[in-house]
Amino acid sequence: MPRKRPQALPSLLQAALAVVLLLSSVASAQITSAENLGVFLGGSVKTTDTPATAPQVPTSSAKVFEANPGPWGKLLCAYVYLEAPQSLIEEFPLPSPTPRWTFPLSFKSNLPEFFSKAGLPQSLVDLLMEDKRLVVEANGQFLHVLPPPEELENISPESRAIIYAELAKYPENEYHADPVLIIGTTVEEWYKGSKLRPELIGKIKKLSYMRGETTAFSDIPLLLNYAQSDSEARGIFKACTRTRNLMIRLKLDKTSNAEEIIKYWSFGVGIRRKDLEPLIQSVIELDGVDDVGISHILPALARKLLYTYPGLDMAKHGIMPDCHWTSLNFFNFEPHEYLLDARLATSQVLEQFIPVEPPYQFGDVLFFLDNDTGDAFHSCVYLADNIVYTKNGRNILSPWVIMRLEDVKKVYLYKGNGRVQGFRRKDIAAAKAAQKSQ
Repeated sequence: MPRKRPQALPSLLQAALAVVLLLSSVASAQITSAENLGVFLGGSVKTTDTPATAPQVPTSSAKVFEANPGPWGKLLCAYVYLEAPQSLIEEFPLPSPTPRWTFPLSFKSNLPEFFSKAGLPQSLVDLLMEDKRLVVEANGQFLHVLPPPEELENISPESRAIIYAELAKYPENEYHADPVLIIGTTVEEWYKGSKLRPELIGKIKKLSYMRGETTAFSDIPLLLNYAQSDSEARGIFKACTRTRNLMIRLKLDKTSNAEEIIKYWSFGVGIRRKDLEPLIQSVIELDGVDDVGISHILPALARKLLYTYPGLDMAKHGIMPDCHWTSLNFFNFEPHEYLLDARLATSQVLEQFIPVEPPYQFGDVLFFLDNDTGDAFHSCVYLADNIVYTKNGRNILSPWVIMRLEDVKKVYLYKGNGRVQGFRRKDIAAAKAAQKSQ
């Protein structure tokens, strides 16, 4: 589903980074075994005392697997798929079922050559350039091309990828700029357990194309033409909000290294130790309970938001939370709303964080930086074993989730012009340095 890109943190971050580098060297119902983790993951996620909207968790055939071992302990993981709740779908206007490609009006003379180089047959190029297929926007800045649905459906994935990469440059093409991304699996597996008819899943597969290493789907308007009712149209739109994420539980038993685990999840320096030690010790000592949901280990705000969608009340400040708000509020009990402002968010990074290199540790904020401008166009928080806490976009249909870092990279670094830079809170970095010097 479309993810509104966050306002990039300014290139001041890159300049400050160079200076600093020179100066500085999962939802939580208890389960009792790995065997019934799958049952838990297929159930409902319940949240309490949260302003966000709890997602629906469709039944999943996900298998439980273990993360790599480390000081974080033994992590049991499974993939599940979240969809936005019906209450949000009802509030969200459905797009027109008429397919539309929008280009700057100045690009009109280049369109025939562009379409030909994209691999469209000349007969289709001629059809697209007919006057009845070209509509100039009232402000005279943009040109809308209206491809016939039957012709659009038969465009090859390769041609679709080329054309849609160009369309993605213009925010007016919201489903091309921010397509549905099917990461790490097939279209069939992605929509397994959804309420979509097999015919509709087949259409999504046919209309998909590759964006970097990821399968992408942009033709939501075209797909709506196959809806048999208003309710199915909304069901299609709901399925297009589907997001794959990790649910994780920390396995604990009498062989667990409690001290090492507590130290890791308290940022390595005892911050939050008083919150974690009683829980972890009690689970280790209690017979019949041998794991704890990752959400219990996260700071208060992250725990409250995980696996939920923003509520409409979050728009009261005139702008919705994005990845930077999420990452920089990770440590807070209550959100600091001033972090919605990119300038103030940048200031906090410069004043309170220092850059760090891998291996990253719990609580490190990972910024995705543009190689040319230095702008931070995404951020997330490192948890363990290349697993991160993230919100992928400033959108009420983008939930707070846990993902593999490599999957987040597939979303944001597919153009090959970005990099990841870790930042650590100065007080945590100083405390770690003091420990090493003792």
